[in-house]
Amino acid sequence: MRVICCTLVWLCVMIGFQLSWGQEQGSLPSGAGVPSESTDEKFVPNELVVGLERSGSTLAKLSLGWIGEIRGEIPSINAYVVRVFPELSIQSVGEFLRELPGVRYIEPNYRVFAFTTPNDPYFAQQYALTRVQASAAWGLWSPTRTVYIAIIDSGIDYTHPDLANKIRRYSHGTIYGYDALNPIGWQGDYMDYGGHGTHCAGIAAAEINNAIGVAGIAAWNPSHPNSNSAIQLMPVKVLDEDGAGTVSTVAMGISWAADNGAHILSLSLGTLDFSTAISDAVNYAWARGCLLVAAAGNFASNAPTYPAYHSPCIAVAATDENDQLTSFSQYGSWVDIAAPGQNILSTLPNNSYASWSGTSMACPLVAGAAAVLWSYNPTLTNQQVREALETQVDPYTPYNGRAIGSGKGRLNVYRALQAVGAGASPQLNALTLSPTQIVGGNPVTGTVQLTAPAPANGFTVSLSSSHPNAATVPSSLTVPAGSTSASFPVTTASVTTSTTVTITAAASRVQRAASLTVLPSSTGIQLSSLSISPTQVPGGSRATGTVTLTAPAPAGGVVVSLRSSSTRAQVPSSVTVPAGATKASFTITTRSARNIATVTITASYNSVSRSAQLTVMY
Repeated sequence: MRVICCTLVWLCVMIGFQLSWGQEQGSLPSGAGVPSESTDEKFVPNELVVGLERSGSTLAKLSLGWIGEIRGEIPSINAYVVRVFPELSIQSVGEFLRELPGVRYIEPNYRVFAFTTPNDPYFAQQYALTRVQASAAWGLWSPTRTVYIAIIDSGIDYTHPDLANKIRRYSHGTIYGYDALNPIGWQGDYMDYGGHGTHCAGIAAAEINNAIGVAGIAAWNPSHPNSNSAIQLMPVKVLDEDGAGTVSTVAMGISWAADNGAHILSLSLGTLDFSTAISDAVNYAWARGCLLVAAAGNFASNAPTYPAYHSPCIAVAATDENDQLTSFSQYGSWVDIAAPGQNILSTLPNNSYASWSGTSMACPLVAGAAAVLWSYNPTLTNQQVREALETQVDPYTPYNGRAIGSGKGRLNVYRALQAVGAGASPQLNALTLSPTQIVGGNPVTGTVQLTAPAPANGFTVSLSSSHPNAATVPSSLTVPAGSTSASFPVTTASVTTSTTVTITAAASRVQRAASLTVLPSSTGIQLSSLSISPTQVPGGSRATGTVTLTAPAPAGGVVVSLRSSSTRAQVPSSVTVPAGATKASFTITTRSARNIATVTITASYNSVSRSAQLTVMY
C-alpha cells in the first residue's frame, strides 16, 4: 500500500512538468491507434506502446490507467496502447513507467505505411506470372489442404468478383477477419476503402479461370475442380484508407492472425523505426508456425525496414519486367528474395483493375507462392517452406550495383514446388555424422538427406557399419512423408585402439558413406573446465572457448564434444586436445539480431559436462 501511495504522489508531481519526447505535444488522433489527418509526424502524438512482463507487473498495469487511457491491448505479447492524458508530458510519463517493476519497454506508437506507388497507364498483361513460371507450377500442383493467407493491410474489397470466392468465411457466411483500427467492442469493418489491401490480395490469390479480370499466383489446376478454394484470404485491417497505420495496429494484426489459423502473413507495409512490439509479434507468429513475408521497402537504400528486417520475416525486394532490381527497391545483405514488383496488374475496389508498383506488390507474390507449396505439402515446417522459396530462385540483375543478399535471387514458384516434392522422385543425397570423432561408449547422431521430400509412405534407407564391434547402427531408417531428412543413433563401444568406422546409407542403387573415428577412453582423465573469452561480444564477432583436462591427453588425443543452446552462437561439434596437452581452444561464431541473447556453451567428455555462458549483443 505504501508503494502505491508513493507512486501516486510521484505521478502527481510529474503532472507539473511539460517535457517533450522528440517533438512538441500534438492533438490526440481519433480511434484506437488510428493516425490523425496529418501523418507528417513519425509517431502518433500522446500515444505509447508499453510492454509488460508476464508476471510481477500488477502495479505497472494498474499505473497505465493513472497516466492515460488504455486504447488497445495485445495479449499474445502482453503489450498495451496508452493515450497519455494531455496534462502530462510524454517524457515524464516514460520516466515514471521505467521505474516500475514489470515494465519491459516503452516506445512511441510509430506510424507504419504501405510500401507502394500507384502507376499508370493500365497494363493488360501479367508478366510477373510468366517470370516466376506460375502456369508451370499449376500443372504440378495438387492441393491436399486449405491454406489461409492473412493480408495484413488496409482490408480487402470482399465484394470484388475476382476475390469474393477466395475470402475465408465462417460457416454462417460471416467474413473471417480482424479490424485492428477498431479492435474493441463492435464488429470490425474489413472493407478496403483505399485499394492497397485489395491490390495485394489479387496478386496473391485472385480467382483463376473464372473468365474475369486477373489471376492470382495461388493457384489453379484444371484437374482439380475445387482448386480455387484450396487457398483463401483473411482480411486483417491495420492500415487506413490512406495506407497509414501504427506499430500497435500492425502488432495487433500479426498476433490476431497467428492466433486465428492464418498459415501465411503477407505484410506489404513497414517503417524505418525499430519497434519492440512488432518484434515481439513477429517472433510470436513464427513460433506458432506461421510464415511471414514482408515488403522490403521503397526507399531506394540499404537501410533496414521493419518488420522485414526481423529475422523471422522473408524480406522481399522488387524487380521489373527485365528481372532488374527496381530503382525504388530496398537492397542489401538483409534482403532475402526478389519478386516482380513494377507495373503489377491486380484488383482494386469497385470491380476495377490497375497496375501499381512497389515492394508491396512483390510481397504478396511470394506469399501466394508459399501458399502453393504449403497446400501441396502440408507436412513442411515454416522454415522448410522458406528455404524452398529462397533457394530455388532465378538470377536477377542488380540496379547500379545495388544487390540483395548473397546467393539470393528472383522468385521461381515452379522450381520451389518441385523442391518440396511436386513432380520429382526423391533420391538419397547425403549422409553426415555428428561428431565425427568420439570416445568409445558415447553416442553419435547420423543424418540422411534426400533430394526431395519423401512420398506419402515415406522413404526407406538401409544402414550398415564396417566395424559393428566399435559402432552399430539400425538396419534401416524411414524418412517420414514430406520430410527431406531424418536422423538415427550410432551406438559406440569402448575400444583399446583408435578405430575408423565407415557408416553407409543405401537406397535405390545410391550409396553415401561417412567416416567415424572411435577413440579409446583415457582412464583417470576427466574434463576439468570450460572457459570463454570474452564473455560478452557484439553479434557477428567471435569469441574463443577453451577446454581443460585434469591430466595431459594420451596418444591420439582426447575428443571433447561441444554444443550451443542457441543459433546466435555456433561452435564446432567437437575439439581435440592433442596428445600431451591439457588444453585446447575453439572458435565461437555469433550472429547479430535485434535483441541480446545469453547462450550456454557446453563441453562433454567421458560423461562429464562443463558449461559457460556467452552474452551476444545486438
